[in-house]
Amino acid sequence: MSAVDVLRAVRRFRAADVAMRIKARSDMEMNDSDLVALRHLIAAEERSESIGPKDLSVFLGISSAATAKLLSRLEAAGRLHREPHPSDRRAQVLHATRRAHDEIRRALGAAHQRMLAAAERLTAPEQRAVVSFLDELSGAMDEPTESPSPAEPARSTE
Repeated sequence: MSAVDVLRAVRRFRAADVAMRIKARSDMEMNDSDLVALRHLIAAEERSESIGPKDLSVFLGISSAATAKLLSRLEAAGRLHREPHPSDRRAQVLHATRRAHDEIRRALGAAHQRMLAAAERLTAPEQRAVVSFLDELSGAMDEPTESPSPAEPARSTE
């Protein structure tokens, strides 16, 4: 086992995750941004957090115009409803509809349960090691890209 083997395993996981999302999007007949937005809204609702259009724009990294189109699509499909913010009449609070909750659960629920079961089979020290490694890997990906010097060729992780 080597560091390259670990990175290959991460790539296999990422490919499996992408395949799962593609299937879910296909089953639900929606694009990736719509699916990510719905999952974000559902997760926020589970934490009792309010999400408005601007919050969603920031989370998705898209313009307010693109967010407006996304919200219109989700609303027209019966997957989203908007209500006035309780303390700011100019703002809105977004909610995934029961239909959206059911569709997401149907499309991703079984896979998420299997993933949770796999994580639960790890010991507490293994869980800490995985979380630490993935956090470190995420941080490494956020750092600016530097070209290797000619004396140090890039190592393949394939």
